[in-house]
Amino acid sequence: MQGNEYLNNHLRQSLALLKQAHAGQPPSNSLFAAIRADIAKRVEMDEGYKARLNRRLDVLSQTTANILVIGAEGAGKSATLNALFGNSQTQESTPVEGTIIRQTLNNLTVFQAPLPGYGQNADAAQIELAALLGETDQSGEPLIDLVMVVLDASNSNLDDAYLDICHTVLPMMGEKLQQRLMVLFSKADKVASSIRGSRVDEMMPLDAEIWLDCTAATLRYRLIHNTGVYTKPLAFSALGHESPTGRPYNLLKLLARMMAAMPEEKRLLLLNQPLSQGDNVWRDHDDRLLYLQSVENLCFDTLHIGAYDGDRFGGQLGAFLGRHGRALGDILSDRIRLQLGITV
Repeated sequence: MQGNEYLNNHLRQSLALLKQAHAGQPPSNSLFAAIRADIAKRVEMDEGYKARLNRRLDVLSQTTANILVIGAEGAGKSATLNALFGNSQTQESTPVEGTIIRQTLNNLTVFQAPLPGYGQNADAAQIELAALLGETDQSGEPLIDLVMVVLDASNSNLDDAYLDICHTVLPMMGEKLQQRLMVLFSKADKVASSIRGSRVDEMMPLDAEIWLDCTAATLRYRLIHNTGVYTKPLAFSALGHESPTGRPYNLLKLLARMMAAMPEEKRLLLLNQPLSQGDNVWRDHDDRLLYLQSVENLCFDTLHIGAYDGDRFGGQLGAFLGRHGRALGDILSDRIRLQLGITV
């Protein structure tokens, strides 16, 4: 693809300044400091185990992460980020160049970009996106840790978006694209009313769930068949305007899936953010998995090297590892609930 060299170089300079700004920068609003304080108070942990956990926290707290959210205009990119990080009072939003917007949180940078396709700035958008997705960090790894493609589930024609993913986004991602790609169906609360043509007084009626599952399966099959990339599209609602409860839907599932897709040493970073607070934000989701338990397991496995799936015993986080594991499990369970502002 032929590119505008000035635009390409300008974006690369902006990204280089971004990486310099993050280098060695300790996170604010630190979840890590709170976990350290909790560990120091636990009498059932011996000093050697505490030292081991603190060394691990030293490593985790110095990491930085970058997420790219791509979607057509009106697909729900900003709504998704506001639903997740809605408690932020200090987030910085600045244009990187042209159509890409950057938001800076706690050692986490989120980029928003339009889905390349049609429009007056389609060529410029492709050049900017290619430069961003082609950038690497100091270790030679892709700078963007997670690419989230947001599609409007209430739009019955998703073929154009699929073609953009298949023919534009995936070739730009280069290495490790399967591990870094998430496809999201936003506005799931509007699907039922789109199907029936009238307002529906159910959170997720069966016909809407079947439509979303079939659409996700079709997209998944087409991506596997045509590109060899396997992904499981996730349906959610950031705002819940069409929902009878007015609450977001599957937001906790989205957070759990994001953590699972991130590099292991960057997973806790997603929780060290000004996350939205309250049971009403996180409570409504499908019943296919226990998503809060998934978040707990991922945090435990990240902090205790060698743990698997939370090392639960009798349902208790970390209990398989004895008193040390139980104590760490209690700390993480309590801290996660505090970060999310939930009581259940």
